[in-house]
Amino acid sequence: MLLAARYRVHTFVSLVVLTMPLAGVRAQETQPDAPGPAETTPDLAALRPLFARLSTAKSTRASVQLSADTIIDGAVINTQTSVYQIASQAPDQFTIYLKDQNQRVRIFSDGQTTTVALSEQAFTVLDKPLAMQQAVFDLPLPMGPYPEPVLALTLAGIDPALSLTAGMKSVRLLDRNPFRGETPAIHFQGIQEDNVQWDLWITQDQSPRPLRLRVDLTEMLRANGGLELPAGYRYALRFDFTTWRIDHPNAASLFRYEKIPGAKEYESIEAYFDQTK
Repeated sequence: MLLAARYRVHTFVSLVVLTMPLAGVRAQETQPDAPGPAETTPDLAALRPLFARLSTAKSTRASVQLSADTIIDGAVINTQTSVYQIASQAPDQFTIYLKDQNQRVRIFSDGQTTTVALSEQAFTVLDKPLAMQQAVFDLPLPMGPYPEPVLALTLAGIDPALSLTAGMKSVRLLDRNPFRGETPAIHFQGIQEDNVQWDLWITQDQSPRPLRLRVDLTEMLRANGGLELPAGYRYALRFDFTTWRIDHPNAASLFRYEKIPGAKEYESIEAYFDQTK
């Protein structure tokens, strides 16, 4: 995880901690079903077919539901939900749309121009086009607390290994239990050098696709030392891949911004936030 991205995650979660409610605690199971004994697979060959599908894909289309849970002593005290809608065409056309209760932001990039729709009434054009791999590593503005792995798993021509298996303390195959008791699946777990832990479930078939990604940011936040976290505190994200398709045609209009009547153009993203804060 890049330093700039880690700073944005820390800033985002700082706001969550400062504003989380102290009442209305609701008990909820926050951990997935206990896995069986971990398999020892040094090369994790079971991940390669999924990574190969994405890195060689000509196009993608995905919808991902995100639930960001603030947890204390095993009880979820706050949940923030959002939806990503993502489409791409290799090598350099993509759109990323994030919708939640506080913002609706969308990036349009047609390979020549990258436009950021900051709201329905505001937009800016970047000085130069944003490459897809750059978007995975370092978006020009915050789009959720931890977008890198979900973008790595949804953009065409991108090698997810750069985000999911580089800079790791460990990656292992945990189990092959059916996902939600029904879908044949493989469950992997990784611990990054920055102490972020992720769990990834993919389908177990000839054409694997991601089912769920769970990311626990707690230990990274504690190690950072900039926050005084309550005892028993955890902050975890759950990404559910509700739609995931590759090599289906995408209309070129998906990647071009069409100005809404009355929308104002800003010189930069910073200028927009300076004027609206």
